[in-house]
Amino acid sequence: MRLVLALILASVSVMAQQIRPLPASKIYGELVKLRSMTSVLYVAAHPDDENTRLLAWLATGRHIRTAYLSITRGDGGQNILGSEQGAALGLIRTYELLEARKLDGAEQYFARAVDFGFSKNPEETFTQWDRVALIGDVVRVIREFKPDVVICRFPKDSMAGHGQHSASAILAEDAVKFCNGELDLPKADLERIEKIASPEWMTAEERTWKPTRLLFNAFRFGNRSTVREGMFKLDVGQYDPLIGMGYGELAGISRSIHRSQGAGTPSTPGVLPEFFATLSGQPPTKSIFDGIDTTWGRVGRADIGTAIEAVIASFEMQHPERSVPALLKIRTMIEGIKDERWQLQKMSELDNIIISCIGLTADATVGIPMASVGMSDSTAMTIRLTSRAGRPLTLLLHKNVDDMMRLTSSRSDAEVMPVTSVTSEHDSLVKITKNVSMVSLTQLRVTEPYWMREGIKGSMFPAGDIWSHRTSLSSVVIRIVFDSDTVWTSVPISFKKLDPLRGDVIEELRVVPPVSVEPMSAVVAGSASKKLELAVRLRAYGNVTNAALIVRDGAREILRLPGLSVRASTDTLITFTPKVTNTAMLTIGVEINDVMYDKSVKTITYDHLPTLQYLIPAQVKVVLDPVTFTAQRIAFISGAGEYAPEFLRSMGLTVDEIDDETILKTDELLKYDAVLVGIRAINTRKSMKYLMPSLMQYVERGGTLVMQYNTLQDMSTKDLGPFPMPLANKRVTEELAPVTIIKPEHRLLSTPNKITSTDFDGWVQERGLYFPTGYDSRYEALLSMHDTKEEPLDGALLYAKHGKGHYVYCSLSLFRQLPAGVPGAMRLLANMLSVGR
Repeated sequence: MRLVLALILASVSVMAQQIRPLPASKIYGELVKLRSMTSVLYVAAHPDDENTRLLAWLATGRHIRTAYLSITRGDGGQNILGSEQGAALGLIRTYELLEARKLDGAEQYFARAVDFGFSKNPEETFTQWDRVALIGDVVRVIREFKPDVVICRFPKDSMAGHGQHSASAILAEDAVKFCNGELDLPKADLERIEKIASPEWMTAEERTWKPTRLLFNAFRFGNRSTVREGMFKLDVGQYDPLIGMGYGELAGISRSIHRSQGAGTPSTPGVLPEFFATLSGQPPTKSIFDGIDTTWGRVGRADIGTAIEAVIASFEMQHPERSVPALLKIRTMIEGIKDERWQLQKMSELDNIIISCIGLTADATVGIPMASVGMSDSTAMTIRLTSRAGRPLTLLLHKNVDDMMRLTSSRSDAEVMPVTSVTSEHDSLVKITKNVSMVSLTQLRVTEPYWMREGIKGSMFPAGDIWSHRTSLSSVVIRIVFDSDTVWTSVPISFKKLDPLRGDVIEELRVVPPVSVEPMSAVVAGSASKKLELAVRLRAYGNVTNAALIVRDGAREILRLPGLSVRASTDTLITFTPKVTNTAMLTIGVEINDVMYDKSVKTITYDHLPTLQYLIPAQVKVVLDPVTFTAQRIAFISGAGEYAPEFLRSMGLTVDEIDDETILKTDELLKYDAVLVGIRAINTRKSMKYLMPSLMQYVERGGTLVMQYNTLQDMSTKDLGPFPMPLANKRVTEELAPVTIIKPEHRLLSTPNKITSTDFDGWVQERGLYFPTGYDSRYEALLSMHDTKEEPLDGALLYAKHGKGHYVYCSLSLFRQLPAGVPGAMRLLANMLSVGR
């Protein structure tokens, strides 16, 4: 029974919202993979760091089980798609990785490190990351995945180009040393690593796993090359008729899924070399698997390998179902092997092959996209099943996975759960409709990523259970009966709709709290001498009666509004005036039947990803520091997405997002006090090449133009200002780096807010990025800053008088500081926009 449950849970953890058979060419590839008895683990720091060409060649070309371990989820990166930052961006990048793996055929793992942004060396990285805990994470993945070969993407030195890149290589090497009993750390650290890497369910054999070799995959990135003479060379990129392209072409498609990073990559045909240096183990001479038994002989069952070879040789692309009898015999053989690890892995692979061979399609759907905790209604669930097995099959449908987990050998199925038995004829649709209690669908946790549930602790996410990627709360378990043989699988209960543009859309059924508490602004600035009015929207997913709105400053309750009732499926706006005398972080919640709901439900919707739901604390940062604007009407040119317009509106300013047509009308622009250009607008708006002359004319005639940072990637124009101003990949990553105010009396730093060194206190993640260098002397540099042991950079804030107007270029990371409620960043932005008033 343990094997059955493991197989069901494994299928749920990696399965989409429906079961669909693989095409015959992919079934053939999976059969070849079934023959392989080895695996490779690739290790790097972030989503999009992996070598997708090598992963595609290993997983899809050589049909070897391959996985990528990303030490972070990319939370500290930039986002070219929208305004999501931090953990929300990490959620996007997590699913971009998962979608990429669906294309290149590899699997995906994550460690718990938080990406805190760019760092310049591993020493800086490990001042924030818990090195010992992360070694434990990598060791645990090695023990779970059991790779024979571990490959690092980066070297440990500065050639890695990023401190977190170097750190990922150090962690991989330390983890392999630990597995080999060679890691030289204090006893307490070694014991801590062992505890992290050894969950209770892990067997003694799994805890002793040792990779055969550790390799470094050298690279050539632009003018940086880590390739050295004598490295082991491997040719990859060959054309594969099963997929109709080469692995370099497949890699380009896979990597281009990282859209939030603007990582579109060419699909490159042709064979190209990969180079490897050996860091541990015997250097390879013919193959990276030299000295490793990659056949079924490693478990003493060469006969199973022979049987698989026979199925491969006789496989018919037009009739995969004809291989099922032989596959069922192989299944019986695999059940008899003693190595539980290989038994579980190969049974899972084989069951998925059989399900595809019989052409099984299945989905279990309801007509509602979400269910609220506490709902007592019922809803209709429709189960659709089709098989092309060429003969009738008996399908037993169980209520859900959680019922299956209560099965014991002493109790019959019928005693534990209702079972529906149906017979599927060849290529015929079986449709079953049943009423499902909403209570059973919402009895578990609200839908949210497991790593975000408890919040960030330092620079680490909390540990997650191995099955925590299984987000669907309820599933239909399917037992497929072939005479005396039974194959198990599972399909989650999902929401299905017909989209007029996309056709059938099936997504996860999301569970939400009874109410989403949504402050209308994340940051509110005011003064202690004036009453502060806050607004919160309550979005009720279920009926809310006799509740109370509660506002807390830390653990102290400062406001309670009882007698609150809200009808289901409505929004209610509540305004209130809390008593706040100091800068504070306020938490707003709704208490229902002694249960506090103080989270906002957020969703992310992009075409290349499923709908993603997460929760954030319903908090408002109240900043009681004076922030004065003399500008009142702002035109905003959107870029990659940011918080600035929302912040300005919360301060009482009028902010209009303008289109290209308006930008070309200088007279209309001059009605605004200033024009603010969003972050990376030069990268994301190709029309900026043609709009910049109009914006310069606006400045020349008396307007104020504030340009925020851009990157060097895919610039629509290099003419960013009235005078030459080349950008460089220069940044200050230390958020507490000292700042020198070069011209303290300059209008931009003195009116309407006096800027002092204290305005640079409390900044988060970084000071700024992509500073201009070698700019025209007609620009005035107002600030100077630098990271430890580096030369000063003075391109963070540049000002130029042009005609009658004012031009400002700001490389400071205001897009991170404003949502964090940093007062100095607010005052700097106020001065920039007000410089012409």
